[in-house]
Amino acid sequence: MMVKKAAAFAVSWLALTSPALADTLLDNINGVTLDETGKVEHFTGLIFDADGKIVQLLASKDKRPKKIDYQFDGAGRFVVPGIVDSHVALMRIGYTALTGGKDGLPPPRPEDRDVALQKAQRLLAAQGITAVSDMGTTIEDWQTYRRAGDKGTLYIRIMAYAAAVDDMALIGGPGPTPWLYDDHLRFNGLYLDQITPANTGGSEATAAATQLRNRMSRAAIDNFQVAVATPNHAAADDVLDAIDELTPTYQGERRWRLENLREIDPVQTGRASADQAIVSFQFGTLERDMAAAPASAAQIQPWQSVTAAGVRAIYASATATTPSSPFLAMAMAITRENAAGEPFGGWQPQERLTREQALAAMTVNGAYAGFAEGRFGRLEKGARADFVMLDRDPMLSSPADLRGVQVVETWIGGARIYVAGQEAAQSFGKEMPGW
Repeated sequence: MMVKKAAAFAVSWLALTSPALADTLLDNINGVTLDETGKVEHFTGLIFDADGKIVQLLASKDKRPKKIDYQFDGAGRFVVPGIVDSHVALMRIGYTALTGGKDGLPPPRPEDRDVALQKAQRLLAAQGITAVSDMGTTIEDWQTYRRAGDKGTLYIRIMAYAAAVDDMALIGGPGPTPWLYDDHLRFNGLYLDQITPANTGGSEATAAATQLRNRMSRAAIDNFQVAVATPNHAAADDVLDAIDELTPTYQGERRWRLENLREIDPVQTGRASADQAIVSFQFGTLERDMAAAPASAAQIQPWQSVTAAGVRAIYASATATTPSSPFLAMAMAITRENAAGEPFGGWQPQERLTREQALAAMTVNGAYAGFAEGRFGRLEKGARADFVMLDRDPMLSSPADLRGVQVVETWIGGARIYVAGQEAAQSFGKEMPGW
């Protein structure tokens, strides 16, 4: 039965990516992307080729080509780059959807894993998420992604990080993989969940810090990228100390990642900037921190301080269940208010991000954090045509309207893979079976 379900959820990759020897024009849109300086660039048309790469962005004054093979009317919809969620547990999202969250079920078979992946991909695409950093990839997960890639049913772009050194070695072998399946899959390195005792001292903390260095060193020696869960000041110090110790030995662009950072002080922020580290924030969890009202409030998710110090901030949902709207998180990032608009003016309002900074964290910075710059994250010539069509402008909508943004369509690599309200979308005149 599961095999039949897998077939039902699969979508023909040939139908998606083969407009064939053709350029496609998406016209009559209100598009925004960020340029290399972080400023908003507007466009009203987008041309991409048969490989799903952008050929040209068109302004309203630009002439449209007379010879075009496929043309779509965007009906004035708002278009932004596809959202990059920089921390998810991809297969757990799929398993939750597959099982209804029930516990005590037998281990999934390969065909069950395949169905779970398809379910996870559709859930993500429905929220406008086109790429993820998968934290905790197992060898079984990796094989599932490879099967989907081989069959042409891998749509979401995956930057994978193993949770164990053994899995890292099995998946990557001598180092990170190249980009596979037209930039849909890459194994980047190692994700280390919290192994440092929170705010403790003594021999236990010393042993944990030593273990952290050993694991980071083992990954770095083969050029794997390292991401470490960093929820508190003690963890931040341990990770930054490890980076400082390893940097003289393991030089080059490492892009160390501090994951799901909750608290960081100005000294630690300066160290992260000097190390050219990347920090992921869970914008959506701020409401919980606001309710706790800790004494160190000024150091709780200090988004603007971190960004102003030159640290690249990236968006992370850290979800292992049903994905929520990233635009809810974006509203929190720019207001630091809850859904009721409280506290008025924002909690620690000096740490609000601008809309441009929030969009960067959710697109181009997320791509950079996974060694994907130039491939996706920004709509520009030569990049993949990964974008989302929305029912309102996220750069101008009020915070309340921003929380209500609806995804109308999601395109990845020039293929329309999700249309709201449809189980079978239309791509280049061919019906795609529903997921």
